[in-house]
Amino acid sequence: MCGRVSRRRHSSYTRLLMDLPADGRTVNVQLLVRRFRCANPGCRRRVFAERFPQLVRPHARRAERLESLLTRIGVLLGGEAGARLAQDLHVPVSPDTILRLLYRMELAPATNLRVVGIDEWAWRKGVRYGTIVCDLETGRPVELLPEARADVLAQWLARHPTVEIVSRDRSRMYADGATLGAPQAVQVADRWHLLRNLGDVAERVLAGLSLPPIPVEEAEPAGTVPPPQPPKSRETRREAERRERQQRRQALYDEVHELYEKTKSIRAVAARLGIDRRTVRKYLDAPQCPHPKPRGRRPSILDPYRDYILARWAEGCHNAAELYREIVRQGYPGSRTIVKDFVATLRRRARGEPVVRHVRLGPKRLRRWFSCPPDELGARERRCLELVLEASPAARETYTLLQDFRGILTERKAETLRSWLERAGGSSLAPLRGFARSLEQDMDAVMNALTLPWSNGPVEGHINKLKLLKRQMYGRAGIELLRRRFLAMGR
Repeated sequence: MCGRVSRRRHSSYTRLLMDLPADGRTVNVQLLVRRFRCANPGCRRRVFAERFPQLVRPHARRAERLESLLTRIGVLLGGEAGARLAQDLHVPVSPDTILRLLYRMELAPATNLRVVGIDEWAWRKGVRYGTIVCDLETGRPVELLPEARADVLAQWLARHPTVEIVSRDRSRMYADGATLGAPQAVQVADRWHLLRNLGDVAERVLAGLSLPPIPVEEAEPAGTVPPPQPPKSRETRREAERRERQQRRQALYDEVHELYEKTKSIRAVAARLGIDRRTVRKYLDAPQCPHPKPRGRRPSILDPYRDYILARWAEGCHNAAELYREIVRQGYPGSRTIVKDFVATLRRRARGEPVVRHVRLGPKRLRRWFSCPPDELGARERRCLELVLEASPAARETYTLLQDFRGILTERKAETLRSWLERAGGSSLAPLRGFARSLEQDMDAVMNALTLPWSNGPVEGHINKLKLLKRQMYGRAGIELLRRRFLAMGR
């Protein structure tokens, strides 16, 4: 603008703007705009219009305050749901319009970061992961990276030289990324991940032990007996589906072992087959392809004759030998011991005594008992745990070491960590020795976890929010739209 404007040489035109609704009605504003013509023949802008920076942007069809409202709706709801809400608010816009506003939205860059928490989040669980970064001093997310790789994290940290502390999980990938991108920063191993590693160790140890069945009181009321199951003459459709699933599971088991022999990398095998790393580790640890556990109560050879025994019991016949002879004449092929045990159960129920059955507890169930404080267990769970510890010296050794390590974490006893590592390193159990070696390799970060107050708790909370947001977008959101909505929602 050259400044030589002739007031005689101007005209005006009308702009139609949509504004915030009033009293449940759509509001349109007719804005009279003056258009000026420059009297200088050498001016590059011969014609220019009047600006209203507090009201509307140039060429826009909606007022600034309405666009701010629609942008906030898009941040919280997305395109489709946001457009439906805007329609109910008497501001009709399309989903694409809301998405354009989201892409136009300005995000303030994160500056002066001092303490950050880093963790991975799943695009698709077990297949593809990204990285989330949070400012632990404010508790807000500051970045969403599309990949969980050391070089990607290192590049982001290099752009933020003010970072002094990095809280992370115990993966080697994030440790290398923090070392490369922020060598000046202090690394802190997250305590929650250390407790989770504790449970993983307990599960691996228990999976390798041969624990005897544990006596457990039955909660089944007296007189209730499962219905007898008729003999099966041919394979049912459900059994055929179960057999086909087991065949696919066996093929996957063989392929996991074959690929691992070539790559020696669990992450590479998981990425190649598109499965979770925990599934790969489970298949590698199993001596043979695992079979799913049968649901419900296991059938017994006595089931077809239980109704007859209960009827004779009600008539007054309480002699196990006599009942055995009677059902043998009906075709019972089993032993007398099964009948005697069943009759003994009926006698105990008749006297009001608890009925005890023996169950074999799996490592997943025992994992919680081994890794949580004893006072958080119920009386029945504590009794079962004592029976397990009495039955296996290896289980007692594992329980003692894991409970000691849990106490070191929760009570922040950094001075006793070295002695615990020596005890675990000399253990007869390979998973405990491997856990001790992994702690020694990451010793500085583990010691910082016991002496510094920082942890990844806020990061885990934001990951839950991110999961909800990603599922609301039906898996169709790219990283840029997901990043914009997530970061704008957390600020």
